[in-house]
Amino acid sequence: MPWSRFFVFCICAFAWCAHGAETGPEPFLLGSNRFLFLDEFLLDSVENAELAVNPPRFDALVLIADKPWEKGGITSYGNAFWDSIAGEYRLYYVPVSWDAAPGFCLALATSKDGVNWDKPDLGAVEWQGSKDNNIVVWAQREGTVLIDPNASPERRYAYLSSEVGLRTRLFTSPDGIHFTMDEKVISEHHSDSQISSFWDGELQRYLHYPRQVHEGARAVGFIVTQAMDEAWQQDVPVVMMRDEHDPPATDLYTNACQKYALARGAYVGFPTPYYHYNEPPYRAYLNAPTLAIGGKANDGTIDSQLATSRDGRSWTRYRTPYIPLGRYDGLDVKVAMMIPGIFYEDNKLVQFFMGYTFTHGDTQVRYSDGGRELGGVFRVEQRIDGFISLDFDYEGGTAVTGPFVFEGAHLYLNLNTSAAGEARIAFLDADKNPVPGFGPDEARVINGDYLGAIAAWTGGATDVSALAGRPVRLRFDCRGTKLYSFRFAD
Repeated sequence: MPWSRFFVFCICAFAWCAHGAETGPEPFLLGSNRFLFLDEFLLDSVENAELAVNPPRFDALVLIADKPWEKGGITSYGNAFWDSIAGEYRLYYVPVSWDAAPGFCLALATSKDGVNWDKPDLGAVEWQGSKDNNIVVWAQREGTVLIDPNASPERRYAYLSSEVGLRTRLFTSPDGIHFTMDEKVISEHHSDSQISSFWDGELQRYLHYPRQVHEGARAVGFIVTQAMDEAWQQDVPVVMMRDEHDPPATDLYTNACQKYALARGAYVGFPTPYYHYNEPPYRAYLNAPTLAIGGKANDGTIDSQLATSRDGRSWTRYRTPYIPLGRYDGLDVKVAMMIPGIFYEDNKLVQFFMGYTFTHGDTQVRYSDGGRELGGVFRVEQRIDGFISLDFDYEGGTAVTGPFVFEGAHLYLNLNTSAAGEARIAFLDADKNPVPGFGPDEARVINGDYLGAIAAWTGGATDVSALAGRPVRLRFDCRGTKLYSFRFAD
């Protein structure tokens, strides 16, 4: 999307968030774009309904530490994507082994179905005298591998990583296997956590989310560049941090921020709150068991939350765990950290998180022989557009949007009323008057679970093209319903 169109989108969003529909902002230009209920944007009034986080469904533990260079387990950094060039799913991850300094590297697992993964011998990096391994970059761990659509073929794969001695550097590759480090220093900033980087086709820019420090605590920074090898500005602004709603001595470790590919102006992040055991002093006893067996004072548990954005810069962070701690595939997970990457399948989204069976400071367990007992990479499945839903009370609720302009002939809704719920959708004009033929009294009931239910009115009428191109509102009268998104199409 050209910058001018994007700024129109942002200005409309700001007007709605700051002033609300009653002040009469310009109608939001929805067009035929899919609209997700990521936050309160475009909601004018809501009664007996609220936004709710929907954690994904656990599927399987798909990758464990089972190679000699993985004896210390798999860390919390990595990313996954469908590689259209190689014709396979790719999962980059960071195994640990103290048999060779510094003890970590970037490795690659591949899959044809996104479920069953292989660790191919790639012949790229020597370990213990042999290149029969799946290591692609030695002594690096703090980046995100991406396919750069603007790079030359020999630099098609990019990995922007951070390390205390090298600082932030760019590694490039023609195949995502054989990487070369650029001599240029991208930034003096040392993230000390994974940097989430991606190309934003709407903004025509690269967005980067390194770890930053805010008031002594880990936080999420934000950088925009026109090229992957462009030097960063010296000061890295903070866009997510702990606040008064968080417990003391809690900070945000990683973020897994990324563009949601199915909708314009939709971004999701998965900040990981780290609950420290050794501070404040009143909870130091939580750290005592780890210290007693040789662990670190820098100890505690970590899970994953959900954050959403309309522009990649201003974020709404929800406190309901997206990946809560608990038992997964029989393992008691104490650290659960989402990684960047979403697989878009016909009727679901697939994501991954890194899970440890030990706390952050319990590092002596990494001096082991690996195995599933340490945890690994876990696969979860999410509904299409399902991160957040507008949930209506069982006894009924109502929501009215602000005015918007759409393109298309039919209204499609992603919702679930379950068995005893129902949903009716009506059109109002900009002044909140029912549109004749499409008002609440004419709306037909929708009942069931649909990714794309077509709204209908008296006589089964579904064609709304007569309303396209002019300011309208939607009114949702629902009970026991989860409403995820809507869109207009022919």
